[in-house]
Amino acid sequence: MNKKVWWKGFFWSINLLFLAILLGFSGVASATTMNAENLDHLAAGETIEGPGFFAGNVVKVDGNVEGTTFVSGQDVRINGNINGDLFVASQTITINGTVTGNIYGAGQALTFDGQSESDVFFAGQSISIGQDASIGRDLFAAGATILQDGIIQRNLFGGGAEIVLSGQIGGDVNLQTDSLKLQDGANIAGDLNYKGENEADIGTGATIAGDTDWEFAKTTNVDREVAVKETRTPVRKFFWFLWSLASALLIWFLIRIWRPNFWNNTARPLAEKPLKTLGVGLLTLLVVPPMIILAMVTVIGIPAGFMLSAVYTFSLYLSRIIVAVFIGQWVAKRFKWPELHKGVWLVLLGLAILGLLGLPPFVKFLSSLLTVMAGLGALVMAHYKATPEETSVQTELDV
Repeated sequence: MNKKVWWKGFFWSINLLFLAILLGFSGVASATTMNAENLDHLAAGETIEGPGFFAGNVVKVDGNVEGTTFVSGQDVRINGNINGDLFVASQTITINGTVTGNIYGAGQALTFDGQSESDVFFAGQSISIGQDASIGRDLFAAGATILQDGIIQRNLFGGGAEIVLSGQIGGDVNLQTDSLKLQDGANIAGDLNYKGENEADIGTGATIAGDTDWEFAKTTNVDREVAVKETRTPVRKFFWFLWSLASALLIWFLIRIWRPNFWNNTARPLAEKPLKTLGVGLLTLLVVPPMIILAMVTVIGIPAGFMLSAVYTFSLYLSRIIVAVFIGQWVAKRFKWPELHKGVWLVLLGLAILGLLGLPPFVKFLSSLLTVMAGLGALVMAHYKATPEETSVQTELDV
């Protein structure tokens, strides 16, 4: 059977590289120790007040974090306690500690053998829920291989080429897979609903308290590829939405630590001169690509072209976060909401609104274009206005 990997290595590499570049500019890490091996370590017995941020080739969190925690690297091991949500992106992820909030994990190999009091969202090539693992609510998993041997207090939602269930599940199981196997120790307190080409291999010692419903998915010859893509699309879109939300929120958080006033100053042109900002954004969107091409025509201009291309790409990504900050501030001002937790909930609201606007096909292109125009325009105008203001202030001080 030809098993397809849903989340391509290219996708994860690009996102991890982007985070690594950003970390190089930020130079911020919370309660960490860095050495020549690029190790980021929170020692056992240490406790920091969140939000916590960790990054490195190898990340070890053996201590406790009181608040939301963001982690990125190549090899991540979390053995301590996280009193809040956990966002982690890495090639290999091992979680043996306790997390009171939700867990959002993305990588190539994910192993969970700890305790979670809320929901768990995993996306990767291989996902393993160990024998000592306990998930307090629901598990959402998407990967090529999913192995479940621990306890899920409520429901399991998943999709993968191969899924093996060996542990206890307190609610229903809803799966999309070509190969499903229930070991003798599997215990499902609710219904088993699955869709795929093959009927499940259910061991004699497996227990299913509710109904079992298998929906055959006809995927033969050329139609197989189309059918698999159609059934996987909703799951992929869902996890892509969660990933884009988490990564954008992480970048907002990092830049806010590095430059506390960056987001407010950059979003200000949208509130003061929205039409002019859109016009400047459209002009920037159209003019910069030809400039990059012209710069790369000559050998001398190639380095400048690459630098301009990198800055332009980075600015396109930031434009979405800038517009999300503006939306959050506008909604808060409109309904007189207080800014709690340094505005993180307002930014999350703005990102969610932009994400929902991108779902309808006929609205996605227009909303994306307006978002890029508004974000680029605000970025250019904020930088353009900064120079005269700073010069004026400096002149006054000299006088």
